[in-house]
Amino acid sequence: MSRRSFATLAALIPALLTAAAPDAAAQDAIALAVAPIPSETEQATAKVIRKQGNEWVMLREGAGPFICIADDPGADGFHSACYHESLEPYMARGRELTSRGVTGRENVETRMAEIEAGTLEMPSYAFLHAIFAADGWSGDMDAVQRHHSVIYTPFATAEDLGLPTRATRGAWLMAGGTANSHIMITP
Repeated sequence: MSRRSFATLAALIPALLTAAAPDAAAQDAIALAVAPIPSETEQATAKVIRKQGNEWVMLREGAGPFICIADDPGADGFHSACYHESLEPYMARGRELTSRGVTGRENVETRMAEIEAGTLEMPSYAFLHAIFAADGWSGDMDAVQRHHSVIYTPFATAEDLGLPTRATRGAWLMAGGTANSHIMITP
């Protein structure tokens, strides 16, 4: 490499590094997005995406097993969820349906029917962590009002797992016997 080429490359490096680094607002969004994951190692390697307007954008690529959905700053309150990568087909389909105007219960029921028909992949079990705060949340993580973890267990029943089917402190089964069956774990 010539001395001139080296000098040109050396001059470009700071600009390239600055362009690749997320700005302070994106760094804050990433830090809050990965907050539900208990392990700092997995927080550091999680992929982070966020809805901006009608588009989903990548805030950070990740090499770890978790994908995190950053809070939508345009929505009231605060919500962040991080799920195991094996749930991505299920979650991506939910985002696709939402973009088509299929929301709420209809969105979940559509995906459940697709799982039952074998046209939507669902792992035999997978983990999700989430945190929520109500309207007026100040950004203080100590003020988060709800933190829960979910273990997706498609088609599991209360009898299979020996869990109650009503909300309780600790673990309970929601949507038992369905494609969307999952164990809710609340502190």
